[in-house]
Amino acid sequence: MSTSNKAILDYQQRCSREYSSTIKLLPEPYTYPKGNPIRPLPPIQTPVGGLMIIGAYPSARFESRPSKKTPGKSRLIPTADNLQPFGYEQYFDGQRVRTLESGDGLRKYLLSELSFTAERCWITDLVKVFLYKKDHEMSCGDVFPEFKVPVLRSRFLEIAEDSMKWMREECELCQPKLILTLGEEVAQAISGNKSAKADDLLSREIAYATKLGNYPVLYLPHPDACRRSEKWRKNMKERCKLIQKLVR
Repeated sequence: MSTSNKAILDYQQRCSREYSSTIKLLPEPYTYPKGNPIRPLPPIQTPVGGLMIIGAYPSARFESRPSKKTPGKSRLIPTADNLQPFGYEQYFDGQRVRTLESGDGLRKYLLSELSFTAERCWITDLVKVFLYKKDHEMSCGDVFPEFKVPVLRSRFLEIAEDSMKWMREECELCQPKLILTLGEEVAQAISGNKSAKADDLLSREIAYATKLGNYPVLYLPHPDACRRSEKWRKNMKERCKLIQKLVR
């Protein structure tokens, strides 16, 4: 049975409203350095019955701010949520025009290889909120010394496990012909093979995601890895050939 727009909207509203309270590790309040709330980012591109693309977690908008510890120096810090998972976004960060690299990379290394537009795919993240890295603790502390950065990036797999029930619900709504995951850690979380490495996971044949309702899944490299490495660009090209055979 086809999924209604109302059912998708209901999910988006509940995800925005309730997701954070279901994730044990998230502090309350969970904010950017100046107090701007870090909110869950539900999927915006939501066509059903086709490709579903699952990333790890949203990035954020970064801005250049003057350092309080080193006069004359600026640091790039997260300040606000992105508009949607893997969206094409450009904005001025205080010093230059910045493009959201993950959204740009998704189009360059995956969607263009498939001759797909983003509007044809259900695009989402397993974890729905931005996660601070250790590097952010340094940069944010340089600009806002009073702000205590909750570094959670290293605990992605724990947060991903708490997020799996939300991802299962999205799969029920999307009813995908094929799920594509991006990056080693998403593949680890969904496959359940948390010690498996990228060279293994990202070369596997299509499997069935028991954690997500037994829909077919193919594990892909992350667009950022493709941007940095010829090895993963080649891997993506080869896997795109397989995808094209299945979804044409």
